[in-house]
Amino acid sequence: MEAGESFAISFVEAMPVLLLGVFAYGIAEFLHLHFHKHAARLGEYRMSGIAILVIAGVTIVFAAFTPFTNTLYAAVGSNFALFDAGLSPLGFLYGLVAYEFAYWVQHWLAHNVRLLWCLHSPHHAPSSMNMFVGFNHSFVESVFYMPLMLGLLPALLGVHPIVIGVVSVIDVIWGNLLHISDRVVTQRYGVLERFLQTPSYHRVHHAKNVRYMDTNYNSITLLWDWLMGTLEELDDSDPVDFGITRNVDTTSFFDVHVGEVGLLWRDVRSAASWKSAVLYLLKPPGWVETGESRTAAARKARLQARLASGR
Repeated sequence: MEAGESFAISFVEAMPVLLLGVFAYGIAEFLHLHFHKHAARLGEYRMSGIAILVIAGVTIVFAAFTPFTNTLYAAVGSNFALFDAGLSPLGFLYGLVAYEFAYWVQHWLAHNVRLLWCLHSPHHAPSSMNMFVGFNHSFVESVFYMPLMLGLLPALLGVHPIVIGVVSVIDVIWGNLLHISDRVVTQRYGVLERFLQTPSYHRVHHAKNVRYMDTNYNSITLLWDWLMGTLEELDDSDPVDFGITRNVDTTSFFDVHVGEVGLLWRDVRSAASWKSAVLYLLKPPGWVETGESRTAAARKARLQARLASGR
């Protein structure tokens, strides 16, 4: 085994320890916010805690039968890849770029396909930002959708499974650190803001302000957001309003994690035709049979029109 491959495997194996460190910071942040800042929203923390336990339980159950991890999905996908970029420095660089592309695609889909938004919306529902929000995902998204898109897809694009494992570790660690509370870390990250996703960029992503909707999809670099036109900097004159546009009880695990599914089912059931029912599943959140006036794209277009007219 080559030295580079050995280091990469050791790095992947260290992921549980690194993730435990991130989780420990989350606990420390909560204690700081609760006892020093008196700003911790206990109901939202409780809701996120339940989500973490559910994800852990489902992961343990399914891992006993099928190992749903990025790396093992990647190992399957590598059998069908047209080429192998390998483990060279260039292979790692290509792997990062390809993984980030896959991340952008899956994240864009999660915001623009309503069925997938039902899986992703729990992560956006909290009305505050803290490290526990980083862990607050639907178990379906965490255990099934994300490994499929971030393991299998990069492998099909020629990324070596070990590279996917290494980049996945970086993604999980850095991606969770992007959720540092805005009441704890308020300053920007200097030169890093020019090429990396930072908490300021990710706070924009979690905003329900119209100008910030559906931006900053990546979790490590700014590359694909820049290329795809979805990059948006935080404007200090327009503070972030965290959450999603519907009224949601952010202290309720059921409303946060199942509420969007219930609303989707209501719309599908009352659709005027089978075509409309299918479109409710596939169109962006806010689409209705009578038009798209409530989608994020339509809201942003109206805002831009008002700004252009000076009103």
